Amino acid sequence: MQLEVPYQCYVRSGSNITPMKRTSMSSSKSVQSSANQVICGQEKRCLISEGTPLLSYQQVQSSSADNMTDVFCICHRFSNRKFLVDILAILFGISAWLSVNGTFVQLPLLVQSQPEGWSLPSYIAVIIQIANVGPILYSISQKLFPGKIKDSWIIYVILILGSTALLLMAFFYHETSFISDGQYSTALFVLIFVGALVGCTSSVLFMPFMGNFLEIYLISYFIGEGLSGFLPSAVALIQGVGGNPVCIPDSKNVSVPYTEPPNFSSESFFIFLFVVMTLSTISFFLLNNLGYCHSERTDSQTRSQALGMEYIKTAEGSRSNRAPAHSPIFTVREDVEVLMKDPETSMVHPKLHNAHRNTHLHGNAAAKDDVATTNSFSSELSADKRPSLSQSVYIYFLVLSAWVCMFGNGIFPSIQSYSCLPYGNVAYHLSVTLGSMANPMACFLAFFYPYSSVRTISILTLSSTIITGYIMATALLSPVPPLMNTPGGEVLVVLTWVIVTGLITYIKVSIASVLRLEGGRALFWCGAVQQMGSAVGALIFFFIINFTDTFTSYSPCE
Repeated sequence: MQLEVPYQCYVRSGSNITPMKRTSMSSSKSVQSSANQVICGQEKRCLISEGTPLLSYQQVQSSSADNMTDVFCICHRFSNRKFLVDILAILFGISAWLSVNGTFVQLPLLVQSQPEGWSLPSYIAVIIQIANVGPILYSISQKLFPGKIKDSWIIYVILILGSTALLLMAFFYHETSFISDGQYSTALFVLIFVGALVGCTSSVLFMPFMGNFLEIYLISYFIGEGLSGFLPSAVALIQGVGGNPVCIPDSKNVSVPYTEPPNFSSESFFIFLFVVMTLSTISFFLLNNLGYCHSERTDSQTRSQALGMEYIKTAEGSRSNRAPAHSPIFTVREDVEVLMKDPETSMVHPKLHNAHRNTHLHGNAAAKDDVATTNSFSSELSADKRPSLSQSVYIYFLVLSAWVCMFGNGIFPSIQSYSCLPYGNVAYHLSVTLGSMANPMACFLAFFYPYSSVRTISILTLSSTIITGYIMATALLSPVPPLMNTPGGEVLVVLTWVIVTGLITYIKVSIASVLRLEGGRALFWCGAVQQMGSAVGALIFFFIINFTDTFTSYSPCE
């Protein structure tokens, strides 16, 4: 069967990037020989997939002793790519953290209307941590009832619950209850908890489900997951907060703060989120049941049923055009399994290693030469394989990961109102929305420009810690932080929040990328310490904010 895989190669020398000559490979034998002759300089890895659109990134050093050149080879194949599946995967990914991110970008409006006031974010931060009971219950159910509860059923349940919670939130978020000696937003807290279950369980349910599809659709899912933070932030920017409060006299001639209403209400915002979540639920239904989507799965049984007998007849009819039996044909399932296991350190495809045995069976002298070259290519790859981290560096990365998550996911959401609101509603609004946008943008930046050195990650962590010191100072000095009532103070507080949010996200992704290459349970421990740091930060500052006088709210009319 003929393979036609176009390559577009780029050479980067310093800051200049120039395209190289486009090369294509036809026939399975060309696949093997092209891997040997090295299309783009000295490629570290070349995986070609039959029937699979593949995006691969290689960074190569030139053989020149005087000049080091990075060669980026981006391999595109769109002949069998189904863009409808891409769209459905993106819409499905948006549901992951839509409820949580949507609630956070509404905080500049909610703190003005809810009885908790400036301490409301600390309650929400703890509730989101409690929602991690969802993955725990899922793990217990898999232990007690292995194979009896389908993951797709659970996904349907949590997506429907998340959609219902957003719809109810639009009408009941302002409902309160008297508990003990105070008034609390019980309806909002319960609905936020239900919405947070979707995000917390997405890591153990949504990604494994998308892992059943070809690898590039998992990339589409991650794009959608990034949009789950970017989309609500963009809509919240359009919504606005009505400006900063002004003091007007009430009926008793007492000055009270007044803020112009936003461009549209929180009710409309939550209804918008409900519509998006409903589209995500429909997208999952189509991905799970539509035969058109099943043909893009890596599950051999599902895929063969979707392709049908017509595909089999076509394949049999072209048998005469197939490569010889000893040629290392790259199939969809094998290629995806290799990439999903370890896409960065995957060596030559396993079928290349079996080619030597097949060569002896068929007695092909030319193939022997190809195999010899392939073996030398494999040896070169093995020599360039990334060394394992030392135990001290491994533990150091875990500590850094817990440290940045303690601030990024636990402390910062709780104190942001105290840090920003003294500068005005607009400063708080921009800090929240632009910070939420910086999160997915930092993830994309880490994907294209990853840093794995201990020194670089340490410098970035130190920089974020220094900026954190300024943020903590503004919160502790509330209601009179530095540069209050000045344009420079507003700009500075917004910039620091956006920068530190992006830095922390970039650091987390970089550390996770390094630990992923270690294999084993490295990513498990990375996720565990991140969650531990987030929970510790949220719980500690919840008690500090609500049971001490460390942080003080501010009223512009007092």
